Amino acid sequence: MGMDSDDMPTLSADTLAVLQSFMDEKKEQDERFAKLQERADEAFRGQDKVDMDVFQEDWQLSQFWYDPSTANFLAERALANTQPGDYVAFISSPTAYVACHNMAPERANTFVFEYDKRFDVFKDQFVFYDFNKPLDFARAAELQGKFKFIVADPPFLNRDCLSQTLETARFLAGPDAKIMINTGAVMEELARELVGARVTNFRPAHRSGLSNEFRSYATFEDGELKWE
Repeated sequence: MGMDSDDMPTLSADTLAVLQSFMDEKKEQDERFAKLQERADEAFRGQDKVDMDVFQEDWQLSQFWYDPSTANFLAERALANTQPGDYVAFISSPTAYVACHNMAPERANTFVFEYDKRFDVFKDQFVFYDFNKPLDFARAAELQGKFKFIVADPPFLNRDCLSQTLETARFLAGPDAKIMINTGAVMEELARELVGARVTNFRPAHRSGLSNEFRSYATFEDGELKWE
């Protein structure tokens, strides 16, 4: 039996307005990202700061960006504990990587290991990374054992995800490498077991706000970061 046109469901004016607002915002984000890609093609590195707002969170990928203070704190720890030529890795932590890039764009050996290919705008500093294949990524043999500082933010709160992410961290870490891990409080024992990281006084926070209790673990202390 067919449906009469009078019986077709219609959207209220308020719903249509919300939908139009969402579509306008998405169009604006797409345009801003296209401009970012264009600048990248023109070797934008060092010319412009990158705004994380152009990278919309994809919750299906468990993407929850840090708030600015968290991203800046992590970037500052990386820069304070390394020298300009040292290798620094941000594993599944693009927000902190972007903050570090904005603070020190001249640092050529700073890398973002990330599943989201939008971050390939960072050219040679982007490494496509899938935590399900912790040692299977481009330039693995070249990068093995070179890193002085590693920030890891496993995308999912489970044992397998953290274990495989930290397998990557151990593979990349050079002698005396410093490692920071940002993940749920329930992962404290495993973080200590796998890389000797201890819970710290720093509380990572996210823009969207998450109900899970997040903590930061580290294998080191410095002037701003202390073990509890």
